[in-house]
Amino acid sequence: MTLFYPEVTEWSKSLTRDITFSCPEITTDIPALTSKAQTEIDDELAALKEIMRSLQTRRNSLSPISSIPPEILGAIFVHHVQQTQLLHAPETPTVLSWLNIGHVCRHWREVALGTPELWATPFLRSSQATEEMLMRSKMAPLKLKTGRRFRMDCAQEMLMHIERLQEVSIPYFLDDDRGTTHRFITKLLEKISSCSAPKLQSLSLDKWFEQTPRIAIPASFPTPNLRNLQIRHCDLSWTSSVLTGLTVLNIKKLSPECLPTLDELITALHRMPALHTLELEEALPILPFQTTSLPRAPRAMSVRLPHLKHLRLAAKLLEVANVLAHIELQESTTSEVRLECRACLENQNQTWNLSLPIISRALEGCFKASPDRSRQVPRSMQLSCSSGSIHLHCSVVRNPSSWAGSKSGTCLDPNLSAECSVALQFDVLGNMNMRGTILSDLQRVVPLGSIEAMYFHFSFPCWNGFWTDVLGRGATHHLAYMHLRGSRQVLEELLKSMRSQKHSVSQHVGESSQQGPIFAPALSHLVLHGLEFGSSILNWIRTSDLLDVLIDRANEDLGLDHLEFISSTSIFDCDVKLLREVVADVSWVECESSDDDSDYDDSYDSDDDPIDYNSHSSDHGYSS
Repeated sequence: MTLFYPEVTEWSKSLTRDITFSCPEITTDIPALTSKAQTEIDDELAALKEIMRSLQTRRNSLSPISSIPPEILGAIFVHHVQQTQLLHAPETPTVLSWLNIGHVCRHWREVALGTPELWATPFLRSSQATEEMLMRSKMAPLKLKTGRRFRMDCAQEMLMHIERLQEVSIPYFLDDDRGTTHRFITKLLEKISSCSAPKLQSLSLDKWFEQTPRIAIPASFPTPNLRNLQIRHCDLSWTSSVLTGLTVLNIKKLSPECLPTLDELITALHRMPALHTLELEEALPILPFQTTSLPRAPRAMSVRLPHLKHLRLAAKLLEVANVLAHIELQESTTSEVRLECRACLENQNQTWNLSLPIISRALEGCFKASPDRSRQVPRSMQLSCSSGSIHLHCSVVRNPSSWAGSKSGTCLDPNLSAECSVALQFDVLGNMNMRGTILSDLQRVVPLGSIEAMYFHFSFPCWNGFWTDVLGRGATHHLAYMHLRGSRQVLEELLKSMRSQKHSVSQHVGESSQQGPIFAPALSHLVLHGLEFGSSILNWIRTSDLLDVLIDRANEDLGLDHLEFISSTSIFDCDVKLLREVVADVSWVECESSDDDSDYDDSYDSDDDPIDYNSHSSDHGYSS
């Protein structure tokens, strides 16, 4: 129910009329006056902000970092940009993350805008970015890096500045969109041939698949300052002017019709006396099918490369040896040699016998004394062998940082930039006899007497006397660290080699004790990786066998300081307790708990010895 009071209503109306009639008249000049007052206040605020910015700038100028001259600060920015470009692909937006340096302060932005080198690698996924960066780069040398994706209009814009190109890097992948990259590379090479590129120093055309028509570098290629040439699945003439004055030459996968003759290759190398990196993969002269000899090359047919530091040759074994015979490696400069030799299906033993002396003679220079340092000797070795290939890597560094440590659980491929490294790869295509021959001859290729650390990975059965054949008698005199990953037979042969000459716990060696130098008398750290132990005397190696060998060595003061198991099965708590009575530091991963320790005790006390420690015949017959 609503209550209505007439008196109150009339009073309210009267009050409204009084207020309305008593208020002054509102004129149209008030908004103008208000706007003028606000503008004056805004001007004062802007002036105050400008004063604050000026004070902030003066304050920042007193900080130590502001004392760096703009030239040095610009050089720091350039280094930062180069590192960023190494971390990110050229086509990803993150490659432009370095632009944040221009958002730190006004001074840094001015320095960034005033450093043309920062903008010399345009981002080719955006036409606006390409145009802006080309403008800001002024006359600085340009770097053309396409990545896997780029805009054709952006790349063509770069061709308008061909006289400024300093570096060209174009990868070419299988999923390239409608042949865009192929057309652009062709246009680029035609442009350089017709207009020249006087500042071009580096050209990299990395085509990851074989396709016809192939890209070919023109015979006339006016690039007088080119120093770095890297091509894959691209062809060129060995008489081309591009093969002159280079310091880096990397050619992979030439067409058969473009492979050089030996004379063409040596002549081309003579035109590159400052060469420090030479990589040739499937780009070596082909030898006749029935080649039976490689005569020692006369000095006139050899090339001397005094600055060569990195050499990589990949082809058939005899082709690699043929080129090595004509290249004089310098003892004082060569720091990395990598040979990747494919097997020949015919006459493998004859091919190896012809190549071995040449390879051995060529590698001698890597470990000889140089005028400014003492004799370089290999201190570490990584050897892996499967049914298909043999990989050997030696380094004068005992513990190369690029090699996997024992804690990592894997043996990584070594980084070949290690000082004075030699890497050899031999494909044997499952030929067991050839594999045994190569392994036995490795000590003739690389001096092993100074090796201190060895990493082994074998995935095949070995033969009796394996370690003596591979490493040679007395070659392990300085060996202190050994990392072994492989089959049961490899570990069995190792235990035979490590067996003491005089002492035996489970079996008396007597007259059948091994003769000659003791295997690895300095061995202090042994890592067993991925090996299988067990209690069966027929199929497995027992931990008691390992314990016997370690006790024997300890009795002759040749005991271990460290023993490590990685991903090895059937290692129980009781095993570790017994091993720690002989070796102070025993570590293991994935240790299995024993439900019944009596099983271990029975197997340990058994008179049956699953390993025949007295078998040392040196043949390449494989044990069953």
